[in-house]
This record gives sequence, C-alpha cells and structure tokens, in this order.
Amino acid sequence: MLPQEDKNAAIQRELMEGTIETVAALGLENTTTNAICKTCGINVAYIYRFFSDKEDLISKAFGYVDEQFLRLILDNYTVLRYDSIDYESRCHVLFRKCWDYLMTHPKDITFYIRYYYSSSFQKYACAEHMERYAGLFEKMKSAFPESADVRLVLHHILDTLLGEATKQIDKPREDDDTAATKTFHLIFSVVKSYVRQDKFNKG
Repeated sequence: MLPQEDKNAAIQRELMEGTIETVAALGLENTTTNAICKTCGINVAYIYRFFSDKEDLISKAFGYVDEQFLRLILDNYTVLRYDSIDYESRCHVLFRKCWDYLMTHPKDITFYIRYYYSSSFQKYACAEHMERYAGLFEKMKSAFPESADVRLVLHHILDTLLGEATKQIDKPREDDDTAATKTFHLIFSVVKSYVRQDKFNKG
C-alpha cells in the first residue's frame, strides 16, 4: 500500500497527464476541468485540492513536459564535447535525440506547442521556464563569442524544432528521417553563423 504522500503525487501526475492529453485533443480554449477529469477518471475536486485552479494545473503540466524535454537535452549534451567527431556531427547527434523524442511523444509536443505560444504561457509559466533553462544557457555560452545572444539562438533552435516536429506529426509529407535531416540543416544553417569558428577546427 502506497504512503499518502506517494498517492498524492500519483494523483497530481495523473491530473497533469490528463491535462496534456485533453489540451492536445481539444485545444486550450476547449479544455475545462470537467474535460480533464473525464480524460483521467479523477473527481474534479482533486484539482482544487492540489492546484489553485485550472490555469495552475495547466501551467504545472507544462512544467512537467518542459522538465522532461530539458532533461533529455542535458542528458545528451555531453556529445558536444566529443572532439573525435566534427562539431556539426556532434550537434546533429544531439538534435536527433531531441527529434526522435518528439516523434514518439506526439501528445506532449502538441500540448507543449499550444501552451508555449499562448498568452497563458507568458502570464503563468514563462518566468519559471526561463529559470529552468538557465543552466542550459550557461552550458551553451562556451560555444559562442561573448557578443552572441545565446537566449536568442536557443529560441531559434527550439522554435524551429518544435514547429517542424509539429508539421511532421500533424501532416507528414515525408518519412521521419528525411524530415529530421531537413530540419537539422534548417536550424544549423543559422546557428553556425553564431558559433565560435574555432569549434569547426576540431574533430
């Protein structure tokens, strides 16, 4: 029998996962507390037991997905230090880990996109998102000259990655490998103009 603390954590996770699935299926504007609870089979009273309101639940669900995706990036970031292969190839390995993750989590990415580009994200989740990614910003700085706006570069990477992944999930026009290759080159063609040139002299 699970301790009460573990039961509470499990219910909160189920509510967040139900929120992700509901927003992915219905969109933000049609997501109600009743719809979320119908999806996960949990009484609506539990929302107000663990979250202040629907907006709080949705923002926490975003944080849940955001943290998982960030963890994937950080867990694979060490590939950028592998001097045995050229820098573009290292970046491609990291990119492909991210792409494959998105392709296997279509509901998560659909939810993420819908919330990330909403006014609710700016109001309720943006500050925590930026704080969450602060460590990644610091890691990225070593690859760029001091004059580079690393946050802008990362925004370009994520914006393009999420946008192209969503297109591939919604209406695939080609196989995932081809779409991934095109997306990587679309991203890297911009990023390489900001990267310190000595990075390309290694490997």
